[in-house]
Amino acid sequence: MRTILVILLLSTTLFANEFIKKADSLRTHRADNFNPETLIADSTNVNPAIDLLKKAVETTEGKEQEEAVWKLLRTYYFKGYYCTDNSDMKQLIYDQGKELGEKFLEKYPESPGINVWTAILWGVWGEEHGIVAAATSGVAGKMRDYCEKAIEVDPEWSNGAAYRILGRLHFKAPNIPFVLGWPDNDDSIENLEKARKIDPENLFIKQYLAETLYDEGEKEKAFKLMDEVLSAKEVNQGIVEDAWIKHKSKLLLDEWKKD
Repeated sequence: MRTILVILLLSTTLFANEFIKKADSLRTHRADNFNPETLIADSTNVNPAIDLLKKAVETTEGKEQEEAVWKLLRTYYFKGYYCTDNSDMKQLIYDQGKELGEKFLEKYPESPGINVWTAILWGVWGEEHGIVAAATSGVAGKMRDYCEKAIEVDPEWSNGAAYRILGRLHFKAPNIPFVLGWPDNDDSIENLEKARKIDPENLFIKQYLAETLYDEGEKEKAFKLMDEVLSAKEVNQGIVEDAWIKHKSKLLLDEWKKD
């Protein structure tokens, strides 16, 4: 009987690993049919990746399940952020993602991947639902706590992603005395510089750091970083992701040049 149970467990794990591998393969095609004019990605390869990762989550435990969860969260984010411009659809996808993340953080509280991607999904959820909903739900505090936990466990996970998100959070979250008094540009710069040491060519880090520096009056450094983002020739974060970050960087740079 024990032998049968072991065989069944091994078989389940193998199936789950296959689901994850197939989802990883589909991820490499996430830019297929991407429209650079509308900046909308095709979800043809994204939707089946979500289905495969759901199966992996449902059919395994431990390390494999943890991996499947954070990869599913990452795929929810990609679908919501890049595959639609419909706010209602974005909200629905982000709701699914953050609820999944919260559920599995109870099971895997030490997972840097689940902490980071749950923080990210709370962030975009807050953007879609607005300032009041974000404040009522304590979005900024959740994001900070999840990023700090990921840093505590593995500061270099995914090229220092937690430092990047925490640095961005310190810049974007409103500093409200007696309510939310901790967001600070100095902390934004400190965390983004830590992320940059780990992943020096990351376009997101450069753009985020440029925004904070510009806000602090260090315009020369900010312009230099933005120029590096826009002049990057090789694919950095992905075809879709790079197109988005360059688009946003150009808009910001155009605004800054008017000052």
